[in-house]
Amino acid sequence: MKKNFTTDIATTKDVADVASLLSWAFGFSKARSHEYIANIGIETLRLMRGEGGRPVVCAGLLQTAHIFHGKAVQAANIVHVAIAPERRGQGIAVPFVDALCDEARSKGAAIATLFASTRPVYRKAGFELAGHEIVYEAATAALPSSSRLAFDRVELDDPRMARAYDAKTRGESGLLARAAAHWNELRRAPTDALAAYLAEGEVAYLILDMGDKTCLVVRDWFAASPEAAQGLLSFLARFRSVYPAVRWHGAPQDDLLAAMPDKGWRLARQEEWLLRVLHPATALRQRGYHVDQAKLALRIGDAALEIEIRQGVAAVREGGDASGPAVRVDPPAFVQLFTGFRSGSKLAQYGLVAGDSADIRRCDQLFAGPPPWVAEHF
Repeated sequence: MKKNFTTDIATTKDVADVASLLSWAFGFSKARSHEYIANIGIETLRLMRGEGGRPVVCAGLLQTAHIFHGKAVQAANIVHVAIAPERRGQGIAVPFVDALCDEARSKGAAIATLFASTRPVYRKAGFELAGHEIVYEAATAALPSSSRLAFDRVELDDPRMARAYDAKTRGESGLLARAAAHWNELRRAPTDALAAYLAEGEVAYLILDMGDKTCLVVRDWFAASPEAAQGLLSFLARFRSVYPAVRWHGAPQDDLLAAMPDKGWRLARQEEWLLRVLHPATALRQRGYHVDQAKLALRIGDAALEIEIRQGVAAVREGGDASGPAVRVDPPAFVQLFTGFRSGSKLAQYGLVAGDSADIRRCDQLFAGPPPWVAEHF
């Protein structure tokens, strides 16, 4: 840690200072800063203090998990790292994030994830590209309108939506096992502009933000089948007389796009989230796999691991034969391999993975699956 700095847990006495940091770093209004602190909880905020005890850096540390092939990898989201303007450029960010990762590891997290405003800084702290955040936009006039799937309006905190989202995570890769903080942010104000709708049989749901007449924003959604996706789009088409466009978070291989005609949509925004593996063996044990049986020796930097998959469950032995044949992976490349962001073969093409060609193909098979993404910006 940097000399004369300490890191500790925020208290209610720090709310005003934290709100200022968020405003200076992210352009939050005073009201939005206080709303955000309330949504994630003051107890989740970590501070680095300067002389006199005033916070000069803050960030949220949220305990959660990311789902890979149906299984939860215990994780920590590091959210909204805000540094006071007079302290920027002084090398504070990396030791602060390192301290957060140490705390997360001590509480059982195998990985830590974040969105980075300045990637070089977080790469110094061991983070690497891990998956996508994608926002799509479509003209409401282009949406199909043939389905008659019935939707009823429900409360924003209806537990059936959380259950349906959990089902969604099992068919994708990388999605969050949402904590209360994540749901609070999805349901944030202005509540009079929000509405939630649930389809018959709980096969689809929507949380809509109708606060901007130029674009209908889908804050969250789920569709259990192609037919449900078609019905969800048809429901959104009913808003075409008011909203010329609709936006939603979606996957690289998105179910709503698959239910649409070839034209009428565009990519509105794309960003990548970053991940740091805090404990490789634990992360590999917790992750799900789509193969029933496989064996692979990995050399991640100086660490030797042996993975054996039986009936989709991974046993990982640390400290295997470091001199034996193994797939050698640079630590940053291991992040991309672990999440499935890039395949072993592609990383080998970039010179970041080396080994026998058959073992590299086994890596491709072992870590294959839907491309990793998240359904919100955390």
